[in-house]
Amino acid sequence: MTDTALAVLFAIGNAFTVSFLNLFVRRAKRHANAATGVLIGLLVGLPFMAGAAFCFWEPGWWNWKAWALFAASGAVGPSIARVFYFLAIHRLGVPRAIPLLSTMPIAAAAMGIIFLGERPGPAVLAGTVLVVLGCMAITSQRAGDAPWSRRDMWLPFASVAAFTLSHVWRKVGLSLVPSPVLGLTVMSAAGALCLWLFGGLLTKEQRPGLGGRGAWRVYGVAGLFNGGSVLLHFYALQHGDLTVVIPLASTAPFFSLVLSWIFLRDLEPVTGWIVAGTVLVVLGGALITWRVL
Repeated sequence: MTDTALAVLFAIGNAFTVSFLNLFVRRAKRHANAATGVLIGLLVGLPFMAGAAFCFWEPGWWNWKAWALFAASGAVGPSIARVFYFLAIHRLGVPRAIPLLSTMPIAAAAMGIIFLGERPGPAVLAGTVLVVLGCMAITSQRAGDAPWSRRDMWLPFASVAAFTLSHVWRKVGLSLVPSPVLGLTVMSAAGALCLWLFGGLLTKEQRPGLGGRGAWRVYGVAGLFNGGSVLLHFYALQHGDLTVVIPLASTAPFFSLVLSWIFLRDLEPVTGWIVAGTVLVVLGGALITWRVL
């Protein structure tokens, strides 16, 4: 199997695993807030990844530049970017914030072209736009407006930029030390530390904490799904371009929709916008896959 085929396979596997994570978290939110769930998830998976890194250790993994990139990716990705993510939803509301946050594949394509010298081609770019539009439609809501300020419009874009920069640093780090296991270990440790520190910027109800027994039981399982999804993401980046991996990984809303329809019919009604968005996501993912394989 070629590197490109492996990248597609791992990226779609990442999206599918994230959809299971979303399904689990949807049922688990009564135990703790989202930031606490992310923190617990990072801490739960860390011993397993550190143990795996120790077992498969190679002398060439001592590369301070790669470690710094993985740590910076963890600091920016699971922590700073997620803080901006929560603040965007809190201040702008879901109907405005989520569609703007769904533009990450476009930002990833731009950074891949500018900083990594990638040349995705018109078909991949068109598929990326379809995925973005589909994600916007799936996450769109027609709820009543809540008060908001235009001065907070920078928050979702800051989150998108931080997440995308984190992906770029992962990609460059893997080019120096091709070990997804080591990368995920360093990233998780840095992410947990920075999430704890930067969580103070959130409101009291949204700040990360250690939670109780129920939170650890529920979010611990979710954390294992999250660790698996991020590991698949690392493997996808190791084998393929950022401009291919991110749009395919962003098809997670489609898988989440299917699983929600099966398991969460009482909580997640399917609307016409969701169906239309699903069609766009599938078409975009299929176009990218067809073009690169």
